[in-house]
Amino acid sequence: MLRVAALSRAAVLAWAWLVLSLLLASTAAPAAVASDGVRTIHYMLPAVEGENDTQGRLIEATLELRASPGGGFRVVAGGEVDATTELSMKMAVLNALLLAGVSWRSVEVSIEIRSQGPVAGPSGSLATAIAAVMAAAGYNETSIHRSYGYVVTGAITPGGLAAKVGGIPAKCAAANRDGYTLVVPLSNKGDAPQGCSYVAVAGVLDALSLMGWPRPAVSYRGDLPSAFNESMLSIAESMRSNALKALEDARGRVPEGDFSRESETIRGLIERSVEAEESSPYAAASLAFTALTRAYTLSYLAEIQEGLNPGDAIGELEAELAALKARLDGMEKEGSMLYIEMLAVAYTRLADAEASIESLKTATPEEPSSTASQLGYIKARLESVEGWLRTAEAVRDVGREISREDLRVVYQFFRGYGYTSADYGRSLVEYMIKAYNLPEARFAPYLAALSKLVSEAKAYEGEGNYVAAIGFLRDAVSMTLQVISAAPEEPPPPEDLDLYRSEMEAIISVLLARASSLGFQSGLTEAYIQYAEILARDDPQLAISMMEEATASAILWSIAAEAMESQLEAAVQETSGGQEAAASRIEAGALVALSLAAASLLFTLGVYITARSFARSSRIW
Repeated sequence: MLRVAALSRAAVLAWAWLVLSLLLASTAAPAAVASDGVRTIHYMLPAVEGENDTQGRLIEATLELRASPGGGFRVVAGGEVDATTELSMKMAVLNALLLAGVSWRSVEVSIEIRSQGPVAGPSGSLATAIAAVMAAAGYNETSIHRSYGYVVTGAITPGGLAAKVGGIPAKCAAANRDGYTLVVPLSNKGDAPQGCSYVAVAGVLDALSLMGWPRPAVSYRGDLPSAFNESMLSIAESMRSNALKALEDARGRVPEGDFSRESETIRGLIERSVEAEESSPYAAASLAFTALTRAYTLSYLAEIQEGLNPGDAIGELEAELAALKARLDGMEKEGSMLYIEMLAVAYTRLADAEASIESLKTATPEEPSSTASQLGYIKARLESVEGWLRTAEAVRDVGREISREDLRVVYQFFRGYGYTSADYGRSLVEYMIKAYNLPEARFAPYLAALSKLVSEAKAYEGEGNYVAAIGFLRDAVSMTLQVISAAPEEPPPPEDLDLYRSEMEAIISVLLARASSLGFQSGLTEAYIQYAEILARDDPQLAISMMEEATASAILWSIAAEAMESQLEAAVQETSGGQEAAASRIEAGALVALSLAAASLLFTLGVYITARSFARSSRIW
């Protein structure tokens, strides 16, 4: 797959015109925009009713998009629209406009659902995302079901994946009865009855490819700065060395069987860390972090068995944390994009360590091995914060400069997406508990962690520390990507995980193409993707987790690019009239969206993820 580095805006626009001409020569062009500036997309929403949701029917829906300074969003139906439905469709529109390169502050989107009663559930959001992308890209008076023969069901994720929904047999019967093929999330393919005419998709771009939109075959992957890579390699080497020292410290002090098993695991991680150095220094540091965590755990276990009071160890860790917090707070809150990313991550990792300390202090005394595991994790986590700060200092002047005022604007733009994602995640948890009869306790850790991240973001926002606020809100988006993938079935097979990973990489490429054209390029997005590629061979599930991290970072910096572009265009909007300026931004978004779809013509025409713990893996450095 071709890698394209950051391009100048002029180069992107010139390239866009070239590939746009190829697209228009190969596919039907969008209809002209109506004279009143409204773009309309019609689609059908499969619904279920009756006892046990055994009866299906199709409900007509219409999405209208119009230029409107300040933006707007509303959903109307024949009856009450529940919170999950409204939030899911708002999330769908926000994600679609982000992919299309159109600011949600420049358009008003209204959705009419022609139901005869109340509407509930998130299953109409995937179809709504597809309709919103098409409207933003210039299509008008287009009917998805009549023009393409598809009706779509599925929940959207904040990252653009298709998540599992219920009632597939009834929905398929309704769609097939009217001569349409049902589009379902990949995770629902096992729910389709025999004889059902359906197709399963991983996400929004996958679904659009069914309708003649070639998938992006150009991967927008930026090179990581040498200063970043060198710092990661240094950190990896230091962590490996400390892991070996801690391992030797525990030799002869814990049962030989336990030591032998852990020693083999730790040395295996160290070997993998060394092997990863050439392809991904970030992965090398992450694997070294895992080895360090396990080695410190073994060392603490030896000390506890020899009489160490865990309270004394906690006191030492608290002092180390306080020193790191003071150092982090004292660092400048402006610098390169990568510098800002490093500091933002450091704040969240430090908070992770602090929460782990508080949990250990208030927990009922447990087995020595459990206490040692928590102490080992905290010790390694604090060492990782030191690594993030060292890397931040190394890349302070590498890349585009972000001022304090820039950060404030970026956060103001990002907070709308972040808080909507969090609200949607909470609402969807409540819906899933009822729809799938899931135990509330299963989601309690997630809800607590999400609430903590959002409250931290708001607290730092109130202090004017937008670096920290961005870090916590970005983590909230990442965590929301995880909860939407939860459902009661077994984990998907590796081939499905590969499809999800491919879909996320395509979505990330679209987002980074837009951001890089405006001079924004996230280093951590590339680092996460590199690590996911290494993990995919042995741990495809963790690879998905890393791709979720990459998606969250790509969303952040795509929105940051929009924020900076809006700043530059503010004067133009004031002088030329808001309506005209907003309309011009829709046209620009249409050009970007269509050109990205057409890019694959130059080369080739070629979620549900799983139920899993919401606790952060210690392998995610």
